[in-house]
Amino acid sequence: MDLDEQKRLAKRALIVGGLFALAVIFFRLQSRGLLIAYVLMVGVLLVLAILLQSSKGGGLASLGGLGGDSLLGTRSATPIAKATYVMGALLLFICMLLARLGVPQQTAPVGAIGREEPAQTAPINVDSSRGTGQPAGQDAGTPVAPAEDAGQQGGEAPSPTTQP
Repeated sequence: MDLDEQKRLAKRALIVGGLFALAVIFFRLQSRGLLIAYVLMVGVLLVLAILLQSSKGGGLASLGGLGGDSLLGTRSATPIAKATYVMGALLLFICMLLARLGVPQQTAPVGAIGREEPAQTAPINVDSSRGTGQPAGQDAGTPVAPAEDAGQQGGEAPSPTTQP
């Protein structure tokens, strides 16, 4: 291995290490939004790298023994294929970091739909001598209005029926 090849490998290792280190930095900062944006960006780049690769004709058929090549192919991987492997590993790594952060706790604001508020009720004063409960602010001697007749609707007066 000559010096130029060692420099190229070191440069590639530094780039790949930097991509993984960036994910770890976002994780340490507890920045869920940055991690989600990063995983989306890597996912889009991964899809593009997969689409850029030329088809070899075997596809999934080679897994069942129908193809003449070995499982990973007989020739060396192209730079796009190597980048695809790295981005796939990076995508899985970022997803594991996101799962490690856990699900954020969501609290509904006051008055939001779905959040139950306690019912507002008026306190009741209990007159121990009479044993009746009256709403607060109403004297015990004040009569309570009678309930409407069940036959009447909406407080309408019954119409008189006249027969000729």
